[in-house]
Amino acid sequence: MHESNERVLRMISEYLCFMPTAIGHEDVTILAAECGIGLNDAYMALLAAHCGLDTALAEDARLYREWFPQMVRMENPEKYLADEYMRRVQPAEGRCGSIDLVRETLQPMELFVTDDFREDGEGRIFPKLGWFMGEFSFPAIREDERVWMTVTPNEINTIQPVVRQSRGKVLTYGLGLGYYAFHCLLRPEVSSVTVVEKNAQVISVFRELILPHFPRQQDLRIVEADAFKYAADVAPGEGYDTVFTDLWHDVADGLPLYRRMKALETPGPAYHYWIEPTLRCYMD
Repeated sequence: MHESNERVLRMISEYLCFMPTAIGHEDVTILAAECGIGLNDAYMALLAAHCGLDTALAEDARLYREWFPQMVRMENPEKYLADEYMRRVQPAEGRCGSIDLVRETLQPMELFVTDDFREDGEGRIFPKLGWFMGEFSFPAIREDERVWMTVTPNEINTIQPVVRQSRGKVLTYGLGLGYYAFHCLLRPEVSSVTVVEKNAQVISVFRELILPHFPRQQDLRIVEADAFKYAADVAPGEGYDTVFTDLWHDVADGLPLYRRMKALETPGPAYHYWIEPTLRCYMD
C-alpha cells in the first residue's frame, strides 16, 4: 500500500507542478459525449492519461479504480463565493515594498488541491483535488513575484474546521490575508484575536486594504514579531485559549516549521495547525 500511495502522490504532484492546465474544456466535453459518461468521469480519465497511467495494465487499472474516484471532483464555485470572507472582503490591489496584493485566477479545468489528505481504513491516502468549469478569481499576496498567500478553496476547506473549534482568546501565527482571523471575529465564542506576523510590509498592506472590511476590528490585535520567539517568550503568559499556526506555503516548507512549533506547546491552549492532517501523512 505504501508503494501505491507513493506512486499516486508522486504523479499528482508532478501534474500539479508542471501541467495543471493540460486538460481543456473541449477535451472533457468531447470525451464525455463520445463515451456517454459524466464530465467528472471524463476529466478523471484524461487526468490519468496525462499522469502516465495505462489502464490496460492491471496495476494501473487498480490504481485508477481505487484512487481516482476518491480524489477528483468537479467543484461548484458558488460554494466558495458564498463564503462570508469572499463576499465581504473585496480589497483593491496594492503594493508595499516587495509585497503585492493582487487577484489570481484558476483557469477552467485547472486542477487544484481542495482539502487535506484523507486516509481510508486500508491505508490508502487520497489527495483531494478539484476543478471548475469556468474561471475562479481569488485574492493573493505575492512576495517578490511569488504567490505566497491566497484564499482559495483549499484554504477555505482546511481552515474552516479550525475556525469552528476556536473560542475565547485566540492567537494565530501568520497573518496572510486574514482569512482565519476574519472568521474567528464572526464567532461570538471568540473574545479577541491576536495575530503575530513578522513581515511589516504584509501588515501594512493588510491594514490599508483588507482590515477596513473586517468585523469587530476593535477585537483584533496585530503584533509584529517572530512567531517562534513570541511562542517561547510571550505567549505562555498571555492566557490564550486557542492557538492556530499558519506559517508555511505547503508541505515542503511546512514539516520542519510544524515540528519546531509543536515543540513550543505549553499546557492550557488548544493548538491547531494549518494542513496538519496532510503534514502528518508525510511524517508517518
